[in-house]
Amino acid sequence: MGLNLTIIPPFSLDVQLEWSKSVLNSLGSTDQERKEIMSKSLFLMGEVGGNDYNHPFFQNRSFTNEIKPLVPKVIAKIENTIKVLIDLGAKTIVVPGNFSIGCVPSYLTMFQSKSSPQDYDAFGCIKWLNDFSVYALKRMLHQIHRDPTVTILYGDYYNTALEITHHPTVHGFKKETVLVACCGDGGPYDSNSLFSCGGTSTNLCTNPSTYISWDGVHLTEAAYKFVAHHIINKQ
Repeated sequence: MGLNLTIIPPFSLDVQLEWSKSVLNSLGSTDQERKEIMSKSLFLMGEVGGNDYNHPFFQNRSFTNEIKPLVPKVIAKIENTIKVLIDLGAKTIVVPGNFSIGCVPSYLTMFQSKSSPQDYDAFGCIKWLNDFSVYALKRMLHQIHRDPTVTILYGDYYNTALEITHHPTVHGFKKETVLVACCGDGGPYDSNSLFSCGGTSTNLCTNPSTYISWDGVHLTEAAYKFVAHHIINKQ
């Protein structure tokens, strides 16, 4: 697509799958040993696709002609990887959906000037962006390969993230920081935001546990803890 991807390592899902195979081969010397290891392991498939959508969004690509058509391609790649894992002996796989990007500070910052009041929901999130996340999710749930001998669980990142966005104080977050990045200004790839939160930014966050968003794209440790707890205990 001609996107500028210099800020991320070039390690696609296919590359990561080959790494997994290498680790597996080091753990078991025979096919039977490796299948036993796979059958007793839990695989978390993603979420996959976030960066595939983030980069064209943040580089002002066409939503209709370039971004939305990526969805079936991303899902096909996820589905193929699941099939490979099953062939290797995997029996339990969690496949998370994407997060609610309409509530993500980087997206809110980028589309602020392009949005009108009716584009926002009651919580300040951009509706059409969240609708896109739901669209991608529904396509994935409909298309993902099913095998009666394998347990495939859906990891509900979308509604879990919405829960803390809609009811922040109930879960220990501050209402006024729900849609604000902990450090930086929340802008996509801004020098004071995405990759400057580790110590070089002058806008460091002193109390990240009260924020949902860390750098405008990723969650804080406290928010990820909530998501992980929900996935593990309420699946």
